[in-house]
Amino acid sequence: MRTRLHEVQGIDWFDAAILNAEWEGPLLRDVLLTAGIESQSKELHVAFACYQTKCQDDDWYGGSIPLSRAMDKDAEAVLALKMNGEILKPKHGFPVRVVVPGILGARSVKWLDRITVSQKESPNFYQQHDYKILPPDATDSESAAKYWDKVPPMMDNCINCVVLAPEDDETVKLGAAGTINVKGYALPQGSDGPVTKVDVSADGGKNWKRARIVDDGGDKASKWSWVLWEADVEVEKGENRSIFSKATDKGGNTQTAEQSQWNLRGVGYNGYESTTGITVI
Repeated sequence: MRTRLHEVQGIDWFDAAILNAEWEGPLLRDVLLTAGIESQSKELHVAFACYQTKCQDDDWYGGSIPLSRAMDKDAEAVLALKMNGEILKPKHGFPVRVVVPGILGARSVKWLDRITVSQKESPNFYQQHDYKILPPDATDSESAAKYWDKVPPMMDNCINCVVLAPEDDETVKLGAAGTINVKGYALPQGSDGPVTKVDVSADGGKNWKRARIVDDGGDKASKWSWVLWEADVEVEKGENRSIFSKATDKGGNTQTAEQSQWNLRGVGYNGYESTTGITVI
């Protein structure tokens, strides 16, 4: 999505790099309490570090979250030992990784070596010089330099909604009722889940149709999880059709702009423009 506005620096994750799974392990809060940490000060931080391998921009990987978030009973931050009932695989962080639901995945450090409670955020490159929404006048590395120590690191995920089918530039056949079937997923913002509704438009946002939430996790549903949705949407035959989709969560957060404001790293995008270039026959 981000490159539709203007090219950015970094890996193009397209709609997202996302995983919805069941994690099992001790709560981070309980581990910190056992270690004698009782403070819930918003001035302190919990930093996570992995020294197993060098990264592209640093000799190690790390991230941090506010101590108050780690100590919150409802935040459910976990030191994961299992994923979907099985021991973690190496690619998922074996033997232990941090999982902080509601916060972008960059803070859920894999192959965890050390946990530190500190007065400062993690000094790691990926906490200090990445995953920050820089102002639009930061257009290259030189102009961005003055902002890195002024802009706060990203924490909560933005509310978001993605169309999975049809895909960009796909050709689809109009159904007998004059509709096409649209499917996707939606995520709540931070800890404000679950997603409560999804709306879909095939006429540039003039008219919206309420989608059906077909899978909310059932008996394993939580405020952190995605929902899968589906809608049959009226659309005219022709080329270069677009589909918009927007989610609303329990906290009242919703997507309000067709496209998000551009930023150098392309992070935090949650415009409701979802799929473009569709041909309807």
